[in-house]
Amino acid sequence: MAQRPVEQEQERLLEEAIAVVKEQAFFMKKAIDNDNLRDSLKHGSNMICELRTSLLSPKNYYELYMHVFQELQHLGSFFQEPARVKRRMSELYESVQHAGNILPRLYLLITVGAAYIKSREAPAKDILADMTELCKGVQHPMRGLFLRYYLSQMCKDKLPDVGSEFEGEDSGSLEDAFDFLLTNFAESTRLWVRMQHQGAVKDRVRRERERLDLRVLVGANLVRLSQLEGMTVEYYKDTALPKIAEQVVVCKDALAQQYLLDCIILVFSDECHLASLDQFLSLAMKVQPGVDLNPVLVNLMTRLCNFLKQNPEALPGGTDLFDLFRTHIDEVVSRPLSTGATAGSSPLGLGDSSTSSATANGAGGSNPMTLPALLELLCSFLHFCLELFPERTEYIDHVLGSAATLVQRNKAALEAEEESDPDGPAEGRGTAVGAVVELLAAPLSRISLSIVDLAHYPSLMNCLSLRVRKKVAASMVAGVVASEATLSEPRPVERFFLFVSPLVSDEKEAGAPAAPPQTEADKEAFAKEQEQVARVVHLIKHEDTDVCFQMLRTAANAFKKGGPHRRTFVLPPLVTRALQLVPLVHARELHAAQGGGVQAPASSVKKVLQFAHTTCTELVQCNAELGLRFFLHCAITADKADLAQPGAFEPICYEFLTQALVCYEEELSDSRAQFQSLTLLVGTMVSAIHCLENDNWDTMAAKMAQHSTKLLRKQDQCRALLMASTVFWGNAQRRDAVRVTECLQKCLRIADVAMQSSNAHAILFVDILDKYIFYVEQKCDAIDPQVVGQLISLCAENLAFCDSGAWEGGTLVV
Repeated sequence: MAQRPVEQEQERLLEEAIAVVKEQAFFMKKAIDNDNLRDSLKHGSNMICELRTSLLSPKNYYELYMHVFQELQHLGSFFQEPARVKRRMSELYESVQHAGNILPRLYLLITVGAAYIKSREAPAKDILADMTELCKGVQHPMRGLFLRYYLSQMCKDKLPDVGSEFEGEDSGSLEDAFDFLLTNFAESTRLWVRMQHQGAVKDRVRRERERLDLRVLVGANLVRLSQLEGMTVEYYKDTALPKIAEQVVVCKDALAQQYLLDCIILVFSDECHLASLDQFLSLAMKVQPGVDLNPVLVNLMTRLCNFLKQNPEALPGGTDLFDLFRTHIDEVVSRPLSTGATAGSSPLGLGDSSTSSATANGAGGSNPMTLPALLELLCSFLHFCLELFPERTEYIDHVLGSAATLVQRNKAALEAEEESDPDGPAEGRGTAVGAVVELLAAPLSRISLSIVDLAHYPSLMNCLSLRVRKKVAASMVAGVVASEATLSEPRPVERFFLFVSPLVSDEKEAGAPAAPPQTEADKEAFAKEQEQVARVVHLIKHEDTDVCFQMLRTAANAFKKGGPHRRTFVLPPLVTRALQLVPLVHARELHAAQGGGVQAPASSVKKVLQFAHTTCTELVQCNAELGLRFFLHCAITADKADLAQPGAFEPICYEFLTQALVCYEEELSDSRAQFQSLTLLVGTMVSAIHCLENDNWDTMAAKMAQHSTKLLRKQDQCRALLMASTVFWGNAQRRDAVRVTECLQKCLRIADVAMQSSNAHAILFVDILDKYIFYVEQKCDAIDPQVVGQLISLCAENLAFCDSGAWEGGTLVV
């Protein structure tokens, strides 16, 4: 509530001052219209006197200044017309110095001085030097700063710059223009710094904010310096930057130094920065300890990176960008960290001003940058290296090594942050954990699987908690999958699965094993995560089947560390990739046996199928239905291999089918799952298996018929037995019509019993009729056409009474 009266008072004072300015400006312009020099100077002086106030805040003072500045342009234009002024410029220049108050005197002096230079009646360098010295008469920080700003504005187009109309042997040169701007910059900086040390200590926070409002008045001098036509790369490197750097170091104020460093980066050209990079970085290391170098170095790296990406030839020969930044960034990172909770806030920010004022004086002599700030600096350096030197993995590894050393040195701070953030690191929150995650994730987008060659990658990753490592591993897997990079070497595959071990193994954290997800949301997230890991298996490829099989075994060893809830997702792609290898390995074996100059594979087809068998057995323990399906896939693959080499793989094919039946008998108890599995078994036998010997075929067929009759529901028994009957007929070399007839007759009895419980089961007779007709068409001699006719009549009778419920049973003679 106290803030509002202060604002109202400021508004009142500003309105009164502007009213006086407008009134005096009116009389001044009226005198100018009458060519009355004396009255125009008098009213101009009265108008400028309003700038003598100390009651206005910098923001309101700036608004008042702009009103005065605009009105003074009319007076300046008047002075540039000698016919109207009717006095020589030298006389006018002398006369305005007799004004009673120093502030109006100097504003009028600058206004006349600008016209004096324009008239070229005297050397520009002498007038500029004189005005610069006279302006030292105003030492009030705010009034003096605005006066210097006015001097810079009025003379910015009247400097003896290269190619300027004011350049000459007598009127001045580039050196004179540079000295004028540099002196004005130095004096402005001193005045700006002095604002901090005036007034009571309790008002320090307010003064700090006021200084921030006025920083543009200081930076304007650097902007004008950068606009000099003579500001070549050589001149900047040899003359300008050393003198500017001297002024930056001399001011000994953290807030001023940080702003000036940022300003230098922004206003001077990229070519200048590249030519003088070592000088600038050395300057950054000499500033007060309270300066936050993170935004300074980040801005510099960002600007140079963008420039060099578009102009790679602009890099000077012999300049090692990485080494220059590495040397100075390592120096920053090696400094002791500040222990303050908010010590990392930038002096130029508007966050915690009490902290900002403390750092502005460089108190304590320690690094103002916290752990998150330093890690963000290393993140920026890493992005810099990835953009400009993506092929130099040693550069990336060095940055990661620096980060690992920094985190290990401050492990307690990282652990405390993780404990206080149970939901994990959030992007854009400026946390140390979030910065480490970005350091680990950034290389993936540029160098993909080359990260496995980085020695410090796992050491940095191990600094994080298991929860956070899972997030990093998930981003790593997602990056590899998105890039569709090929895992083609055993060593990188081994290291990759080591990196993503939090996703494939049930590690312990806080003394407890990792538990399966409980909520639906957790289950969905877990499934998505493991599906990404499963996709990685399909990226394992190599022309040499032995190498590819070795990598699959490496992945299998990594997956063994996970629990059943993980292996359900990751084992199926292992089996799939192994089965895809079988025809390639078999082709190599056949070519080698034929003496085609092809070396026989070290891993034979039988070894690959044995690997698939072992993996399917593990899968059964995690998901019986899925394991059964993959046993059948393996049987189909073995059958195809047997076609090229008859008899060689028949026992293996039979073993896979047997294991599928064992899985059915021992692991499946749900009736619906049993029915679906029988459907798969029958479909596989009938459509894809051709190599089984007759005894083995009969055994499998009998087992399927037997299991069909043991299903819980009668309708399932009937339909499953109908399907099982096709196994006795599916083998073209050995068709058993008698067993087919037995199955069909048993189906009729089962359907008859089912009808006793519900008329809706009458449809079973239609299914049986359909199968009878199928076998008739297949010319099965054991099927009596008369029976088919009786079955048609029975179906019609049953269906007619289904809705009425009056069915009492029918009789079919078979």
